[in-house]
Amino acid sequence: MDVRGGETFGWRGVQHYLSSPLKRSRAMKAYRTACHLLAHGLCTPIPLGVLEERRWGFVQYNVYVTAALTDVTTLQEYYATLPDGPAGLEEVVRLVATYLRRMHDSGLWHRDMVTSNVLLMGAPGNRQVSLVDLNRARRLPYMPMVLRAIDLARMGWWERPPQLCAFYSVGCFSATRLWWLMYLYGRWRTWRWHMRRAFKPLRARWRI
Repeated sequence: MDVRGGETFGWRGVQHYLSSPLKRSRAMKAYRTACHLLAHGLCTPIPLGVLEERRWGFVQYNVYVTAALTDVTTLQEYYATLPDGPAGLEEVVRLVATYLRRMHDSGLWHRDMVTSNVLLMGAPGNRQVSLVDLNRARRLPYMPMVLRAIDLARMGWWERPPQLCAFYSVGCFSATRLWWLMYLYGRWRTWRWHMRRAFKPLRARWRI
């Protein structure tokens, strides 16, 4: 799979547009996050620049441009096909856990850590992990365990949490405690999804 070298950002809602004069564009956030990752020795597509247009301070258009990647596989695709069997999967879990641990230790909270945003490059035994979709990330002076667990839980990798937690926590954290935080966050997300689904007809009626 090839990854194109750029991303155009839209608006998630009116409130984001109205507040845009007070903050950086999503493209600029992605650019700064990529520079942070590279400065800490973590792979991500090489950032080439940002193009944004503002009118009276409001962002009208913004694009984040990167070098294109060729011959990469998303973690989502890899896990669905398992081309290298169980041994290859264990290597991938270890590499992803190590990457995420280093990312969090650098003070970066990704906030959109889904398996389609994690890219795998190279042949078995010589793989590298790369991260994309960086515009929601935040840099923090301290990364508490609960925020680390939220990033890991968002991957939805529920068949592999003990192994993932063991590789991630080595030498610093309690793998059991991290797993429980991931589990509780996952349960809360499921509850929130059911509540939104239950109240959706009511919200639609109120908008009429």
